[in-house]
Amino acid sequence: MDYGTGSGILAIAALLLGAESAVGTDTDPLAVRAAEANAALNGVACKLRVVRCGPNLNDLDPLLQLSGKGQDGNTFDLVVANILRGPLVELQPRLTAYCKPGGQIALSGILDAQAPDVIEAYSPGFEGFQVHTDGGWALVTARSKSAL
Repeated sequence: MDYGTGSGILAIAALLLGAESAVGTDTDPLAVRAAEANAALNGVACKLRVVRCGPNLNDLDPLLQLSGKGQDGNTFDLVVANILRGPLVELQPRLTAYCKPGGQIALSGILDAQAPDVIEAYSPGFEGFQVHTDGGWALVTARSKSAL
């Protein structure tokens, strides 16, 4: 699951590296079209579903738009989101629910000083947090707890 897919680069990379399927979401209809076009250019269009989503939890869950709702219903082995700190924290319940027990989450688009806020928001459902920084930006990774 690539939440906030933009060009689709993260979902496409996962597919090119061996993922069987991927789902991307974005609030921008142009991004949805760009991700679909980029998937076609990379030969993985048949494996990537891209849907438009609303910007917050009050909006309809984007996976309800899909007929095939991912592995094990609506859960995924890997959930990635490269969006700002505010939406990452606000969307925590949705992104946590998308990650299957024992699955991985990778959250970026945040400044390194914002990583503690993201870890605090996701700590009820995740463990083994790691923070990787580069040039003032951070990537937070963790593993979903087996039993929530």
